[in-house]
Amino acid sequence: MQDIALEDRVVSLQLRRAAERTPDSVFLQFPSTAFTYGSFELRTNAVANSLTQLGLGKGGRLAIFGRNSPEFLEAWFSAAKLGALYVPINTEYRGEVLRHQLDNAEVTHIVVDPDYLDRLDAVIDTLPRLRHVLVTQAAEAPERLARLTTVQPFDSLRAGSQSDPGVTVAFDDPHAISFTSGTTGPSKGVLALNAHVVRFGHDWGRSLAYQPHEAVYTPLPLFHAIAAWLGVIPTLLNGARIAIAPRFSASTYWDEVRAAKADIAHGIFSMVPILLKQPPRPDDADQPARAFYNGNENPAFEERFRCRIVEAYGATETGIVASTAIGEARVPKSCGRPNTETFEVAIVDDLDRPVPPGTVGEILVRPKEPFSMFREYHGRPDATRDAFRNLWFHTGDNGKIDGDGYLYFIDRKKDAIRRRGENISSYELEFAVNQHPDVLECAAVSVLSDLGEDEVKVVIVPKPGSAITAEAFWDFCDRTMPRFWVPSFLEIRDALPKTANGKVQKQFLKPHDAGDSLYARDWKSGAIRKV
Repeated sequence: MQDIALEDRVVSLQLRRAAERTPDSVFLQFPSTAFTYGSFELRTNAVANSLTQLGLGKGGRLAIFGRNSPEFLEAWFSAAKLGALYVPINTEYRGEVLRHQLDNAEVTHIVVDPDYLDRLDAVIDTLPRLRHVLVTQAAEAPERLARLTTVQPFDSLRAGSQSDPGVTVAFDDPHAISFTSGTTGPSKGVLALNAHVVRFGHDWGRSLAYQPHEAVYTPLPLFHAIAAWLGVIPTLLNGARIAIAPRFSASTYWDEVRAAKADIAHGIFSMVPILLKQPPRPDDADQPARAFYNGNENPAFEERFRCRIVEAYGATETGIVASTAIGEARVPKSCGRPNTETFEVAIVDDLDRPVPPGTVGEILVRPKEPFSMFREYHGRPDATRDAFRNLWFHTGDNGKIDGDGYLYFIDRKKDAIRRRGENISSYELEFAVNQHPDVLECAAVSVLSDLGEDEVKVVIVPKPGSAITAEAFWDFCDRTMPRFWVPSFLEIRDALPKTANGKVQKQFLKPHDAGDSLYARDWKSGAIRKV
């Protein structure tokens, strides 16, 4: 991929130029419809002009709370053309975490699927800024939501003028507020600039040697950076095509890759063992994708599907910090070499002092190019200062760099859990569990699953005199939290181990040594058993 001048790193500008170059080339492909660059340019002009009539302008905030759909992409790029920030919301969210993110991002307009109207209705009276609700499909709005906001179909926005909205957007203008999981507090909104998002996508495409004639397939949610900033954005920069599936299905994954004629297949590393557990088929290797992004090296996967796994290290805040480029020899268990064109990378001890090669410490990153990382955690100057102390961005991850310059990710220093590709804030999970009337206090920790990822374990201390059961606990979790938060293990204790200053010593909660007070629930069947 060709480099892009700094002043041209604007998402809406890149769409307009692609539409001028190849208006009839397919850009976005969904199961039942597709958009060329030209048609998508006109469609988003219309939506943007209609949003202007609803008061959305430069610096405004448009949340998108929905599944993969044309409406998601139309809303995102229409906001970009107005210089407004789009705020993607995880569709699993509800209750306090949903309220917090919409409030923190100062959202005034939201595009929402009908399935999530009740969740929005439940918190709308605590969101005085939110006044315009745009529903992606026909649905009757709940009474309170309809009374406190203006509710209308998203489709009505498509009647706007197809002329360019005429808003000047610069490379250093904010483009998005994308929430990353909190660890010692509520989840933080990563304020990403246009230049950061474009550089993020460009570095990914360069690492994969992504060509204009190639196609990407993604079944990952558009509210995550992989599908959006490592899927849609590099496809746009390349003038190529991306096929977007509604969701991941292990049984149909490779059939969908074949149907999309995809050269690059998206995934997360927990999908690798899941795909390997599918019954073997004679045509397993007869599929077009040359690369699977991202995952950990797995020779069995690569031999069976004839598809190379691409390793990388990065974050929403940074971009692609390190990767093993296609065509380069892989170093086992490493994330590849640091992306020295864009970043400096260091490994330090707890006092931010560099450690020798091969020594484990915290991974620190800082940009070598202007505007190539996020600007701040929106509304959280304390978190921003802490993350950028000593002029380095502190990732909160432990790693090492060997004598040959290869980066290795070891574990997460922060108190967070990553499960099935989703980051879970232990703080927010503990906050949710503590709402149970019979729970005095709790702690959430990660334990290793058979997929090689984190599994969730919650340790609770019941209130004196209560008799909480495992069945009642999981029933509460199912009703009040996202599915991927719901723990697989529950331990009931009389007290939590703590330091002298009252900090919970979570390292003592991970071993399964609690006898009859430890329970496990099967992820699929929901069956509960004592461990």
